Amino acid sequence: MTNPQPVVPSIGAGAFPVDAPGGLGQLFLQSPEEVNLFETSRDRYQEDFHLTKTNDLVLLGAILQQQIVMFRAQRKINGMEPEVDAGNVPTGKYVMVSADAEEISGALKQLTTATDQIRAIEKALGIDKVTRESGGQHTVANYLQTLKRAAHERGIFITKRTLAYENFVNDLRVRVRVLLNHDSEDRHHMGISQESMWEWVQGELVKLEQIDKDYARERGKLFTGKL
Repeated sequence: MTNPQPVVPSIGAGAFPVDAPGGLGQLFLQSPEEVNLFETSRDRYQEDFHLTKTNDLVLLGAILQQQIVMFRAQRKINGMEPEVDAGNVPTGKYVMVSADAEEISGALKQLTTATDQIRAIEKALGIDKVTRESGGQHTVANYLQTLKRAAHERGIFITKRTLAYENFVNDLRVRVRVLLNHDSEDRHHMGISQESMWEWVQGELVKLEQIDKDYARERGKLFTGKL
C-alpha cells in the first residue's frame, strides 16, 4: 500500500509571500488570515518543540503547508472563497459563494488528507500526541520535563541529607562538650567516653553514607539514561 502524496497549496500569483522554514524560499498565500495562521503556527511549533535543525524545519514547513490546505478546505466547506481583483490577484477579503456537492466532497477529501499528512509528519518529528504522552526522551521538551523532575527529587534528597548532617554535628558538639567539660561521673552517667565517642561517630557516618546509597538506588536510578 503506497502512502498518499502530500497535498500542497498553490503558490501561484498570490499577493502575500511568507518565508518557508528551512531555507526553502517563499510561499505565496492568498490573504492576511493565511499569513497569520502560517506565522503563528510556525512560531508556536518552534517555541513548543524547540525545532532548530534544518531537516526539522523543512518538515515544519510541510506541516504549515498542510495547515493552509486545511484552512482553504474549511473555507470551501463554509462557502467562502478569496476575493480577487481584475488582475486575478487576491484582495485579502473573502466572499460567500455557493459550492456544489462535488466541490464540498473534494474539500472534505483535502481536509482529511491534510490532517493525515500533519499527523505523519509530526510522528516523524517525534512531536505527535502518542509520542509526547508516552514520555519519549528524544525531544527537548521531554528532556526539560525530566530534568525538572530530577531537580525536584534532588532537592528533596539534599534537604534530607542536610538535616541528617546537622543532627550529626549538633549531637557531636554535645558529646564533645561533655568530654571536655564534665567530670568522669557525669560522663559515665551519660554513657560518653572517648571509646564510645568513636564507636558512635563510626555508626553515624555509616547512617549518613546510607542516605546517599538509598537515594542512588531508589530515586537517582529513575533518571539514569534519561538526562
